[in-house]
Amino acid sequence: HIFLVMLDVGTNNLKLIEDLLYLGLRQPRLEGEEYLSIIDEFIEAVLTRWPKAIDFQMKWAFETLKRYRERFCMFNDDVQRTAGVALAGLLGTVRAQGQSLDDFPNHKIVVVGARSAGLGVLSMAIQAVVRMTRNAEIAAQNFFLLDKDPLMLLETKGVEPASLLVQSASS
Repeated sequence: HIFLVMLDVGTNNLKLIEDLLYLGLRQPRLEGEEYLSIIDEFIEAVLTRWPKAIDFQMKWAFETLKRYRERFCMFNDDVQRTAGVALAGLLGTVRAQGQSLDDFPNHKIVVVGARSAGLGVLSMAIQAVVRMTRNAEIAAQNFFLLDKDPLMLLETKGVEPASLLVQSASS
């Protein structure tokens, strides 16, 4: 069963705000803690009624998973489902090559797409390598991210999401 909900937290589109036919909230879109406080209230209400029923837009996927991981059982299909399938494929590839799963951390992995699915794959694969080796540096050396910009290394300061993934996987 699916129950779709869209929370109207404003818009930054001035044409919509000025449009007499626009039915949405006519104010700038909430961001940061203001946005998250609305989400907090919504999650509390929904999970009281339907305990396994939350997914979020890409922009907030990692933040909401991190924010609520200790309080609620949450699953983001873009991040976690895609990552689980991709990691299974990566590990299966190692085995198909006749190698031991212990060899997985020695492989170079390139993830294409720095959005929720790509970063989810990157995060889960990094977590797997860190668990296998107890060494975040190995993960940082063997994972690469391709997006609309040229190749991004995990150590690059301009790639905060991936850098944070390496840091959080090692903690």
